[in-house]
Amino acid sequence: MNPSFFRTHDYVHAARIAEVVRAAQDGHFPIRWSENFGYGYGMPLFEFYAPLPFYVGGMFYWLGFDVVTAIKFLYVISSLGAFAGCYKFVSRLSGRVGAMVAAVLFTLAPYRALNLFVRGAVGEAWGMMCLPWVMLGVMMVWKREKFGWAVLALSVSALMLSHNLSMLMFLPLVGTWCLGLLILAWQEMKNRSLSGFGKVYGRVILEWLGGVLAGLGMSAFYFVPALAENSYTKISSILGGYFAYSQHFLYIRQLVVPGWGFGGSEWGPNDGISFFLGFGQWLGLVFAVGLLGFFAWRSWRNRGVSLWKPGQKRLVWLVVLAFVLMSVSLFMTLQRSSFIWDSIAALATIQFPWRWLGPANLWLAVGVGCSVGLVRPKLTRLAVGWFFVAFILAVHWWYFRPESYMTQPSDLYYTDADRIQREMSGILPDYIPKQMPDKLTPPTSVFLVPAGTEKHVEVLIDRTQEKLFKTSFLSAADLNVNVADFPGWAFEIDGKPAEKLPGQSGTIAVSVPAGEHLVGVYFGGTPVRNYADWISALFVVAFVAVLFGQSQAVRQKIQWQEV
Repeated sequence: MNPSFFRTHDYVHAARIAEVVRAAQDGHFPIRWSENFGYGYGMPLFEFYAPLPFYVGGMFYWLGFDVVTAIKFLYVISSLGAFAGCYKFVSRLSGRVGAMVAAVLFTLAPYRALNLFVRGAVGEAWGMMCLPWVMLGVMMVWKREKFGWAVLALSVSALMLSHNLSMLMFLPLVGTWCLGLLILAWQEMKNRSLSGFGKVYGRVILEWLGGVLAGLGMSAFYFVPALAENSYTKISSILGGYFAYSQHFLYIRQLVVPGWGFGGSEWGPNDGISFFLGFGQWLGLVFAVGLLGFFAWRSWRNRGVSLWKPGQKRLVWLVVLAFVLMSVSLFMTLQRSSFIWDSIAALATIQFPWRWLGPANLWLAVGVGCSVGLVRPKLTRLAVGWFFVAFILAVHWWYFRPESYMTQPSDLYYTDADRIQREMSGILPDYIPKQMPDKLTPPTSVFLVPAGTEKHVEVLIDRTQEKLFKTSFLSAADLNVNVADFPGWAFEIDGKPAEKLPGQSGTIAVSVPAGEHLVGVYFGGTPVRNYADWISALFVVAFVAVLFGQSQAVRQKIQWQEV
């Protein structure tokens, strides 16, 4: 592993990791508030920004690794996880050779290199990693494998907590895949009565729905408050201007013309970064379409004579379904899909239509991998598979490199609280509470009081989510706490609730009586957050209980069989 590191478009990872660790050490959990972002006045960063990668990065940092190494672990995990998930998923469709081709094609997709080495989009890279694991859970349930629902639930939860925008894009595609499986099963049934179909596949449908619901329930503590309370922040500022989706549609030639760059996404076809699908992707598509054409021609030529080998016809339909979902995903990146974007308001939060390349690359890899699985005999399939693997490794490895390495990674990747306040806050203003001014100077003290009374305030506790002051005013005075006002912040005086007042420049204040008092301010819950936390807690408990019960049942069954 190179001891240095490189610059990417998003270089806030170290600061996010440091803020997660500070909050956790202060006892703030679930972590929602960042103490030093927002120019030192704080902001609810992790209520809105998917936290899972930074929880994991924070764990490595807390264990003693330097922050750059912690970020590298996030890169490695996203790559190994993407490979393993895609391999396990496709192996349940077409066997090991096709699964290997699909896993290599997906893991070494140029778009993944773009996310890691150009954009530095760790959250989206983790989101892509989770996509095949969601599909693995779907297929495990379909094949009646034990714990399939649990894999589905955990992967849905991980996807939501890694990149909620990937969840928004991917869940409808998952539903379409499940519908396609049910239609295929319906066609293969000899007795097509609804009651018979329900007896056979009713439990599958319930496990699919239960797995998705459990995954969403376990991540409710994050996405429910994010949806309900985003209007209290400046988030709307990142949905217009440069970040408006209308500025970032792709042209078809951008998917075809090879090239690479480390610039930015702009309006028109001349972006400073490449959205080329990849040589391996296009070769795989040509191969798969040619193979499907051959099967279509053979079926037409031998009408009335079945030449299908066991499982081959089913696999053809899965290839077609995967390519349909790939085509839908690619279409959503193009200007011609603007009527859909204009009609569905939620899509505006995706910002960049080319983000659909994440799901598109998975479905493309699935289609190509399953096409390889169609090849007979076995030796020919092995030859075709290893040719694809060797070709992809040879031509795609080049994409996974930075523009250059930094001599001093600490210039950008630092954890110092003062530097985060002064230098990093302006890079990430999205979730600053909306009443705060656009330009702020970090506070020199955690509190403000009328001039001449500073010596009458002693700071006893100064943590991410709580502050405690000891005051001894000669007359009543307002104590202004330099914390950005946001729902959940509340005051206590001598252990009793006190009214929160508007402070200076969008902060919070409280009127303190004369005499000695203990004044506390803490970041508590709101009704939405409290309900969401309880929902997540209940779903986690239920998940563990059901998983434990199923494990015990499996263990007893094995013991009975051994006897």
